[in-house]
Amino acid sequence: MNPLGKYANYQDLARLEYGRILWANPASRGRLIRHWTSPSHPHHERFSEHRALVEMVLAPGKDDATLEADLRARGHSLRTAVREIPPVIGDF
Repeated sequence: MNPLGKYANYQDLARLEYGRILWANPASRGRLIRHWTSPSHPHHERFSEHRALVEMVLAPGKDDATLEADLRARGHSLRTAVREIPPVIGDF
């Protein structure tokens, strides 16, 4: 089953999977953080607000069920947390 649940769309699933792939590489992770924190990125303020949540979702080590339980304890779900991952726009 889809880790985001039956109501997630393919864009959310792709954002999670590709985000995790890029996050696993320290060089790519650094580029993502620089990109998302750049004042020129349209979602940089939102990323700053939800950075800990995004990093928790992208970080390796927890299976999706454990991550979902941790997020639920914080008032989120995996599906809603994934939507806080900003897009990669323009030059990356």
